Amino acid sequence: MDEITDAIAAYATGFDFAGLTPETVDTAVDHIVDGFGCAVAGFGEEAAVIARGMAAETPAPDVGASVFGIGGTYAPDHAAFANAVMMRCLDFNDTFNSLTGGHPSDMIAAILTGAEIAGSDGNAFIGGVFVAYEVFGALAAVVPLRNLGIDQGVFVAIAGAAGMASTMGLDAETAGRAISLAVTTTVPLRVARAGALSAWKGCATPHAVMNAVFVTRLAVRGMEAPPHPFSGEQGFFERVGAPFDLDHLGKPVDQRSVIERTAIKFLPVEWCAQAPVELFLELGKRINWNDIEAIEVHGYEFMVNEIGGGRNDAAEKWDPKTRETADHSLAYILAVTLMDGEMNLDSFRPDRVLDPDLRPLMQKISVHVDPATRDLKAPRQPVRFTIRLGSGEVIEESCEYPFGHPMRPAGSDMVSEKFLKLAGRVVDGDAAAEMLALLRRLENMPDFGELTAAMRNLPARAKQ
Repeated sequence: MDEITDAIAAYATGFDFAGLTPETVDTAVDHIVDGFGCAVAGFGEEAAVIARGMAAETPAPDVGASVFGIGGTYAPDHAAFANAVMMRCLDFNDTFNSLTGGHPSDMIAAILTGAEIAGSDGNAFIGGVFVAYEVFGALAAVVPLRNLGIDQGVFVAIAGAAGMASTMGLDAETAGRAISLAVTTTVPLRVARAGALSAWKGCATPHAVMNAVFVTRLAVRGMEAPPHPFSGEQGFFERVGAPFDLDHLGKPVDQRSVIERTAIKFLPVEWCAQAPVELFLELGKRINWNDIEAIEVHGYEFMVNEIGGGRNDAAEKWDPKTRETADHSLAYILAVTLMDGEMNLDSFRPDRVLDPDLRPLMQKISVHVDPATRDLKAPRQPVRFTIRLGSGEVIEESCEYPFGHPMRPAGSDMVSEKFLKLAGRVVDGDAAAEMLALLRRLENMPDFGELTAAMRNLPARAKQ
């Protein structure tokens, strides 16, 4: 295999859970807890129902994996897809910011499936999640996928396969084949996250998760793979325009691993809108939205491109038709926050997204790139606001790091509280508390039987 493939495979198969500090293990478990909470809350979403329905058509009692809310076990790739869709579809799971950002906890569904079918223990599961984050972060730090029109799913597939290799105890040769197959077969288009967004926005990386499971199982069975998927003729280096190295793989930045530099969301909006919403929730206590004449937003280029109409998609952002577009529209997010005085999952009900009463306030919001931010690097994300009132008063405000950002970490208690609130939307309080307790015992858990049973039993514990 080529150098990059070998480097990832060697890291994944040589990883030693015993080398993690207790604090890092706690952080990894926090992200697992958060991903599970998002999955339970996303149980009833249309995309999740579709994905679960497809998984239910693939019963596999001998070699299958569990799915949230279905008894029995099913084809591992379909199970992983369904679980990942549930984790992702509400856009409430974690965020990593770099040249290529993304939501690395999407990969937890792949590692979970690998752990279940391999009979791994809790430490191997946590370790596999840690490895997947490290590989994702190392790739994201050197390749600007957004500028190339490639979706983050390619890194999810590669890192997911690496995490599975670690969790399942595969050898380096098998891991290399899985990684090669992952990059060769998963180079998706970023159209999934541009312009008018569809339900596929919440399924794109789950599809990469599904493929990670599929190709890893192929590799385990001996499937040959291209030996030079990165450096070979018409390989990944050619697709992204230049070679790169991964000498930094597994090395901390400012003494923190990738998972410790990954943010946890506490608001169900695109990451760049987290701090602005926090600010506007407070502003709404001081001003009446009816008095607003104009709101000028000056932020960093990535924010403007993602949620401020900077990719020639202003028409869609200022008149969203779907939940997926609305939670990536800064104009919608700020307007609904001011008018409702709150921000939660109900802020994106279909009737609220289409509400014509929101449009006049949205049209008073303009979004611009602040030239002073052009040279800033992650994790900096400053935003300035100029709010003009009908009285002539001008209010100047600014924000930067939201709660849950690595610069403002939330801590395990707040992550558990978020889990209980999310899970409590779907299951009764006792069921939510029991699953949380199981997740908090992941370290040194000898097997997953109790946890996967709790996953499968969700309908029986549905909130009445």
